[in-house]
Amino acid sequence: MYDAWWSHLGNWGLADLQKIKQGRVSYYVVHSSVLAEKATFVRSEPLTADERAVHRPDLPFAVAQSARLSWPAKVSQTPAWAAEFRATTGRPDGAGLQTPEVYLCPFGPKGGSKAGVRVRADSGISFTAEELIRKAATIQAPNVGDAVPVHGVGIYRLGLQRGVPAFYLWGAESRML
Repeated sequence: MYDAWWSHLGNWGLADLQKIKQGRVSYYVVHSSVLAEKATFVRSEPLTADERAVHRPDLPFAVAQSARLSWPAKVSQTPAWAAEFRATTGRPDGAGLQTPEVYLCPFGPKGGSKAGVRVRADSGISFTAEELIRKAATIQAPNVGDAVPVHGVGIYRLGLQRGVPAFYLWGAESRML
């Protein structure tokens, strides 16, 4: 993940924390091999405490992945499907996402992105893996058509929406591959 210098602003693209808390930010991602081959080191500037609090670099890029299951097409199927997801992935229920709220962005029947939905952890502190995948499936279900454009299930870091961590829903492999 990296930021870019915007010469027309005379600043880094993500420098104004108040502005990014009001809108959407999609993070730039690049494979390390491309970075090593094409980038030139300029300097290193660690994130400030305020930047760390907003961007949450402690959160994973891939939260949940399974090639064995597909997104359910009916909201009524999501509780049983989430339990099956946990069982097939072998993830303990406590291993989820350490944040009280996120935006989950589903995809449409042809693969296009849909508006993010803000969800809160039941505990008010963090999501268990099963809770997060259940909430994601509930949001995704109305968008699943006859032909799903992805194989498997996955939740991946997108950026920020209104200063809250945002994740996109997709298949077993991220869109970054």
